[in-house]
Amino acid sequence: NAEELAEVRQLFLQEVELLQSLSFPNLPVVIDLFEYEGRPTMVMEFVPGKTLEAIIRDTNAPLLEQQVIGYGIQLCRVLHYLHTRQPPIIYRDLKPANVIVTPDGVLKLVDFGVARKHKVGKSKDTIAMGSAGYAPPEQYGKGQTDARSDIYALGATMLHLLTAMPPVPLQPPRKGEIVRINRSVAPETETIIIRAMSLEREKRFATCAELEQALHKQLKSPFVDPPLHMAPLPPIKPPVVEQVPVAVPLPPSSPQPPVGLVCERCGRLNKVQARFCAGCGAPLHQGAPVVGAERPTLPPARLIVRSPYRTWEVKLDHKLVRIGRRDPRQAHFPELDLAEHDRGIASRLHAIIERRGDQYTLTDQQSTNGTQINGKLIPPKVPQPLKSGDLIKIGDVEMEFRWN
Repeated sequence: NAEELAEVRQLFLQEVELLQSLSFPNLPVVIDLFEYEGRPTMVMEFVPGKTLEAIIRDTNAPLLEQQVIGYGIQLCRVLHYLHTRQPPIIYRDLKPANVIVTPDGVLKLVDFGVARKHKVGKSKDTIAMGSAGYAPPEQYGKGQTDARSDIYALGATMLHLLTAMPPVPLQPPRKGEIVRINRSVAPETETIIIRAMSLEREKRFATCAELEQALHKQLKSPFVDPPLHMAPLPPIKPPVVEQVPVAVPLPPSSPQPPVGLVCERCGRLNKVQARFCAGCGAPLHQGAPVVGAERPTLPPARLIVRSPYRTWEVKLDHKLVRIGRRDPRQAHFPELDLAEHDRGIASRLHAIIERRGDQYTLTDQQSTNGTQINGKLIPPKVPQPLKSGDLIKIGDVEMEFRWN
């Protein structure tokens, strides 16, 4: 009837709007949205591969522990991304049928039909949605779902993969049950799943980042992040706008002067003629790094950053990239913040990567514990030219400089 059609249309448009606001390697891309014969139509990225449900069905046996841990880490990362949006997004329907594994091993989270933005202060969800066996108690209308609800579903999904049996609704596994079915599972991994599926959400992992950290400890070899090797995402169709003729300014005939001095204490960019930092008051001297305006002819380089907890990519599209630890009290927020990744080894302003034209340099800012390039400690305050393939090491964090 008309009322049901209106509700379905609203849910569909809500899913499209939600997906269009997101950008993460483990999420599909919305290419276009338009009306066709009076119906809203969405064009999405084609995701090749098989669902985890199909893999379990075709295998007809439990999956190996290390494979499942790798899947769990990927799912932790995409869920952590959703949970840290503002407002947080709760997926609410994680299960093997909603996860596609591509030929490259990348997990894609699909079907956002029941995902909701978390509303602070609500006692329970407006509508109880989810899938039996994977949904925690609060998702049955007994309370509002939050990040810990998705953690329960992730634990239930891993349980299904490790046992080849769907989880029983509201019945977490007991100690020894998973190990008895799957001999490849370590008791510590079983404990992680039992905790994730606790019926009392206060006893579950507080965040997906905490769960990911626990899973990393169970790996027998370094984690290889499949999204780093995936093909580029398809382009998103830009909105059609009316073209208005505008005057095109001529390029400058000569290079622009330097645009600022970098404070060695806090990393703030100051005017070229400044004598003291406008951020912390420290004196500026002639040796301070200068951010210039030389015109590069090559595309920006990238850093592949690997820590004990995760691997990610940083595009070096700024003329100057500060590496260190954030300090909100001093309004210090480096472009590459290692606060959660190096166990406190990195200094507040540890090092600076600077681009001048088609040359990148790395300069250690007299850090406490030093900076290494290709296994060698570099002297402080001396810019070091970077070439593609160089390995930069700060504490437990390793960064590979890539420039094609």
